[in-house]
Amino acid sequence: MKFYIESLNLWLRSGQRRSVIFLPNKVNVITGESHTGKTAILDIVDYCMFASKHRISESIINENVLWYGLRIHVNDKVYTLARSAPVGTSPSSDYYFSSVGQVPETTPSPNISESILKKQLSADFGIDQDVKIPFGGRMLQTGSRVSLRYFLLFNTISQDIITHSDQFFDKQNESRYQEALPRIFDIAVGIDTVENILKREKRAELERNLARLQKLSAKTLEKRDQFHAQLAETVARAKGYGLVADDTDADASVDVLKRMVTERESGSDLHVSAQYEEISSQMYRVSRKIRGLRKFAAEYGNHKATLKETADSLQPVEYLMRNYEETVRTSVFDDIVKNLSEGLQQIKDATAKKTPLDSNISEMIKALESQRQKLQKDLQALPTEMESFETDKDKYIFIGETKAKLELYADPAWEKAPDNSELIANLEAQIEDLAVLPANDRQEQFTKVLDEAIQDYISLTKAALGNYGDYRSAFNYTEKKLHLRKPRTASTENVGSSSNHMFLHLFLFLGLHELIMRNDGIHVAPFLIIDQFSRPYWGEDDEQDEKDVDESDVAKVKLALELLDQFITTANEMGREFQMIVFEHINPRYWEGLKNVHLVEIFRDGNALIPTSKKE
Repeated sequence: MKFYIESLNLWLRSGQRRSVIFLPNKVNVITGESHTGKTAILDIVDYCMFASKHRISESIINENVLWYGLRIHVNDKVYTLARSAPVGTSPSSDYYFSSVGQVPETTPSPNISESILKKQLSADFGIDQDVKIPFGGRMLQTGSRVSLRYFLLFNTISQDIITHSDQFFDKQNESRYQEALPRIFDIAVGIDTVENILKREKRAELERNLARLQKLSAKTLEKRDQFHAQLAETVARAKGYGLVADDTDADASVDVLKRMVTERESGSDLHVSAQYEEISSQMYRVSRKIRGLRKFAAEYGNHKATLKETADSLQPVEYLMRNYEETVRTSVFDDIVKNLSEGLQQIKDATAKKTPLDSNISEMIKALESQRQKLQKDLQALPTEMESFETDKDKYIFIGETKAKLELYADPAWEKAPDNSELIANLEAQIEDLAVLPANDRQEQFTKVLDEAIQDYISLTKAALGNYGDYRSAFNYTEKKLHLRKPRTASTENVGSSSNHMFLHLFLFLGLHELIMRNDGIHVAPFLIIDQFSRPYWGEDDEQDEKDVDESDVAKVKLALELLDQFITTANEMGREFQMIVFEHINPRYWEGLKNVHLVEIFRDGNALIPTSKKE
């Protein structure tokens, strides 16, 4: 992204126009006395960029200005946007906009609404309806549109935080911006992309749809199970009372029950059957076969074991055969040895491997076990003995209950439910195919690279950091804060002085902008406004005699300026441009020899943001 502020324009009540000109790709310094309007420039930039409240001083500044405006370069476009001065504490809703950068000589007239102008600039910053808050908070809702103003948190280091020990970004005392920072940080610095966010949102939507369908299918299955359980219970009772045949098929049970209710057949012995006894007899016969086969298998196993033991006892025969020539033989020796040898071989053949008889017995037992389990299941579905109604009244009560249930069964809800199995499988495939880059890995990688970049800045200014010059950068991603870590330790230290805190702020923002540029960031503009980084040395009293300032502090200020100057050079080497606007009260001699530092104006001796001669 390309961006820089060409000029700040004030249309005064006196009828004149006050303009402050800035250069691109430079450290633009406005220096001078206190209370001359330097800090007000930051507030004016913020006000022109759609602030919902303002900090512009009423005295001197606002009381003399009718309109505030900026002429800016965005990518390849030149815009002029201006906003009518606030009335008291209320910001104005009147805006002027020129898409060709025309700056009115006289007081501008409103020609555009804030919403349309914000949408125009948001598009140039790559912010559209697809860029949304990834996770919600107390003030910001998940999925709400990201505001252009959230990304401006990366463009200012105000005098309120330049030396703050615990706060690195402006507006963190406002809940909306406090919640916005962690929510847009990844997008801003290039850890995450809009494309990846859209994929993540799409995946989340698919996962929600999948969960809904799976829940619906589970509920349908539950209702189907309940239906069949109630149906089975009713059929079992009807069989027990002899109202339906014992061999009633489950698929035909509803029709059978309907027929029973319609015919209102009486008598508990209409369908008395010997099915229970028949199944019990079959189970007995099957169990007897299983026991017989298992007994045979056991005995056969014992037989083979005995043969093996016999074979072991005949092992000496093998020895005699191997040592035949050395054996003292009698007339019957050869016959005995031959018979024993043949017997030994037969025993070996019989026990050498598993015979077909072993496999057949195992398969027969498995088949009989399966048959017995089926018979057991059929038996459990039958009543052990027939029940009977005490009176016909009881029978008709049962038939009435059955009729009421059948009316519920007539059109069960689960039968209307569509089969979502194919849709579920399709959603699961879409989720599998949607590759979403994990944020944690990229966050860790970003932190490492940021620390490497900041380490270069620490090396450049180590003389200004004193005892901490050899410390290591330790960015805390969760807190969005920069710490220093002692070499070869895991703990961070409190760096103490406001001077060190000032450098930490510069390190962090320069490091963030370097990585944003390297990542081709399109949401954060390449400019930075810094308000009085020399406060730790001069304070707010610019009338202090410079000879009273410690020379070591002067050296630190020069190192800070060299750091900013070097950053512009680094940006140029990357093929990028970067603009800085710095408000100070230091002497221009401090940046002599720095090629990228440009003096804009010196606010002194009557010259100010609102010059004495132009006050109403």
